[in-house]
Amino acid sequence: MSDRFDFLELDDGPVPAAKMDVQQEVTTDSTSFTRLRAVEVIGSKGSDVGQFNEPTGLAVDNDGTLFVSDTGNHRVQRILMNGDVQVFGSAGSGKNEMLGPSAVTVHPLGQMFYVADQGNHRVLVFRTNGAANQITKVCRGPCSVALDSEGALWIADSIGERVVRVDATTGIVMGGLDRSMGIVRPISVACDKLKNIYVTDGSTNDVTRYTFFGQRLRALGELRKLHGPRQTAVDSLGRIYVTEQGVGRLHVFSSEGQSLAIVETPTSKLGPLNQPSGVAIGPKGEVYVSDSNNHRILRFAWE
Repeated sequence: MSDRFDFLELDDGPVPAAKMDVQQEVTTDSTSFTRLRAVEVIGSKGSDVGQFNEPTGLAVDNDGTLFVSDTGNHRVQRILMNGDVQVFGSAGSGKNEMLGPSAVTVHPLGQMFYVADQGNHRVLVFRTNGAANQITKVCRGPCSVALDSEGALWIADSIGERVVRVDATTGIVMGGLDRSMGIVRPISVACDKLKNIYVTDGSTNDVTRYTFFGQRLRALGELRKLHGPRQTAVDSLGRIYVTEQGVGRLHVFSSEGQSLAIVETPTSKLGPLNQPSGVAIGPKGEVYVSDSNNHRILRFAWE
């Protein structure tokens, strides 16, 4: 298989800093990169290896290996840096099967990954040798998963109106967030290295940051309205990436919630994003976005 990084020559320049509402000032960090450029396209529509059908959740390990929830094909694809692809799962409810997997998170060393098998109301853990097990039965509607800096697994349970923290090996509940803390219909969860938890709530159309212990810190919507936010990722500089399906864009915020960049049409050749869903950060700060209804993954780089 060809090198994954024999990517397309894209003809457009980088995405400029975000367009702001007239009442909001542009604020940028002069010590960091402020422009995003699309540098790679991965996949196309189909069911063959390396093709996708409405991909959603994404994860990247420390080696740069990409994990994709290939939702419409009821599987997860593991894409190595050299372009080799490993497929996990197929349609069904058996041990190595899944229905509409909506999210994936991977251990930093890449030896195992966790899948929100939303259609079967369960979370699965896979080893890269292909072995699979169900990790927990505590959630009725698991739709997103994330590993925190201590190795515990967070699960957004949209039907149960909570986000639970479980032992990633045993599935035993260790804590979490619930309706008493403002959780209504969680559809996505993400963690940063400072032990903050980011919850996307489909009821409020907002992304809220919490501590491990449930203290509410800030909602992005307090500074700027979000339009159908879906999944969230946080990079090593504290920048927050949110896919907004309602308007078809990737929105990047500073750690303080100020808009830094908006991507709607990566290049004229690629056209506009169509229902972007997943977002993940690579080991060198690369930004991966699942352009779901265009059935592809896009990689961006800061410059």
